[in-house]
Amino acid sequence: MNMPLDEKPDASYIDSMRSYLYGIWSRTCHQKWRQIDSYYNLTYSMWPEGSQRPEWLKPARARSIVDGAVDQQLAFEPLVKRFPIGRAEEHKQRADQVENALAAIMREAQLLEPSLTWKQVGKHLLLYGYAVVEDSISALDLRKSREKPKRRRGEEENEFERRMTVWEHQKKTLMPFRTRAPHPARVLLDPSQKEPRAAVRVGMSRAQDLYEQTANRMHLTGQKAGQPKRGSPGDVTMFEVGTNPFELVEIMEYWSCDWHALVAKRELIYVERNTWGFNPYSHAFSGFGQEPTDYPDQDPAYLAVGMLDHILPDLKASAQAQAGRHNSLMQATWPKRYTTEDAAEILNQEASGEVVEVAGRDSIWQQDVPNYTRWMFMAEEALERDIEMATYSRVSTGQKEPGVSTVGQQAILSTAAARRFIAPMKQLEHLATSSGSHILQAIDVLKMSLMVEGHDISPADIEKDYSLRVTFQNAVDPVFQLQLRELGLAEVGQGLLDDETYWTEYAQAEDVTERRKRLLKMFVRKMPRVQMLMAMAAAKEMGIEDLLNEVMEGEFDGALGGGEGSQLLGPDGQPLAQSMGRTSPQQGANSIQGAAQQLRQPLTPSVASPGRTGANRAAGVGS
Repeated sequence: MNMPLDEKPDASYIDSMRSYLYGIWSRTCHQKWRQIDSYYNLTYSMWPEGSQRPEWLKPARARSIVDGAVDQQLAFEPLVKRFPIGRAEEHKQRADQVENALAAIMREAQLLEPSLTWKQVGKHLLLYGYAVVEDSISALDLRKSREKPKRRRGEEENEFERRMTVWEHQKKTLMPFRTRAPHPARVLLDPSQKEPRAAVRVGMSRAQDLYEQTANRMHLTGQKAGQPKRGSPGDVTMFEVGTNPFELVEIMEYWSCDWHALVAKRELIYVERNTWGFNPYSHAFSGFGQEPTDYPDQDPAYLAVGMLDHILPDLKASAQAQAGRHNSLMQATWPKRYTTEDAAEILNQEASGEVVEVAGRDSIWQQDVPNYTRWMFMAEEALERDIEMATYSRVSTGQKEPGVSTVGQQAILSTAAARRFIAPMKQLEHLATSSGSHILQAIDVLKMSLMVEGHDISPADIEKDYSLRVTFQNAVDPVFQLQLRELGLAEVGQGLLDDETYWTEYAQAEDVTERRKRLLKMFVRKMPRVQMLMAMAAAKEMGIEDLLNEVMEGEFDGALGGGEGSQLLGPDGQPLAQSMGRTSPQQGANSIQGAAQQLRQPLTPSVASPGRTGANRAAGVGS
């Protein structure tokens, strides 16, 4: 481990690094994660080894705790904020352009994976207390988009045109970026570094995949099979498949800011310069852990603390209690019976519907059912309270707490419960920010130009600046969001707040510049004279100019906006506002009062979850 990271690695060095990092993580973390997996997947043992008690009744409590927290408390739609490098309007417009393009790339990069990346990262943070993100670039996709097809000897014209069409489509829809959430046990990183400079990914790969991977790389480097050029960066050794193309081969993939290498069967397959300039792996802890006072070594288990770490004994005790209660229910419903007579003969008589004659009153009797006392149920209730206190309150899932009578009270409790998840949410945003920065750097270094969801980006737009901030829409109670928006509108109307601050801070809007342009267009289209010109153009196209002139000269002249002082009418017959969302002080006060009234709404079963209130939809929260 004495070799500097910027020097070319070999198989021995990579294996040494793997052994070193594996020793750190496997001693405690990997063992703990396997135990957590057994509770999440219901494969743990409820009873001591050798017990004959049934194992089939295992409540899915661990899964519901983690999945419920992921769904209710975390968010996964990235909101990109790019800071302008200057104060000029063109700088703001370029920053908005980068924001829109990068947000589209990040959405597409996770959708190309089998599972939603950021949701999986959030689950790892809550389940294991630790998560890893991989940012990769498909060199094969880049090559396919840049290598224009050439007509092959003897190829038909229509076949060549078909390949050209496919190539032009691939070039226009180029999306080489992938954002993955590998299992944290598969990627070994230094736990003491916030941004590790090197990583080793361990796993298994099919022999056929390794062959295709090495063949593609030999094509990119211009090598020919059987002629490896040893000793220089970028050299590739063709992997030999053997008799079984589906053989699983142990691999180690090494990444640093300077080098990328692959080792299979302890042999170096290739080593090349990392042209990206960054380690594609980022990691973060949940924020639930704490470094102990006595810290003799580098043990990440104290920091990698998930939601289930400290309640595994409680979960097992709860499962045992439920199993015992269910077993007693079965005994009471279908009790075992005992007899001093011939049991087989009695069963035969019962099956035939005959009356069973017995020698005496005590010749047949049933098994006694345990009598559960009140304190036994109280003990189980106390256990459930302990589990809830160690994880999160049921109010977080929209359930009503005893004694809560208004929406406002429920919202306060819901917001308070959500504070427990601020730390993992911030860590999730850190990982997303790092991923976005990697994408910008790769576009700049590789000199790519992309068009994603109608948004384009090129190195000229980035200007060697990879700084940004990615956030996720926090699971803030929608009623409070409504009140916040109403308050912001009131302050805008009173001149206490500017439009841009409202859109960014209160409404959580992306691309404020584009939104402002659309509002201006809407304002212009609603002007009476503009609407008249639009009506005249439409009438001309439809061939009804004379009819329009008659209407304008008639009784509908005022309603159509013929006069300077007239107002446009809405669907309800009321005048439409001619301002761009400006409100008077009195209107602003009324808005605040309306939001406050929402909080005083009685908490009925239909509004037990404030997220389902009609006010949320009416305000456009979440849109």
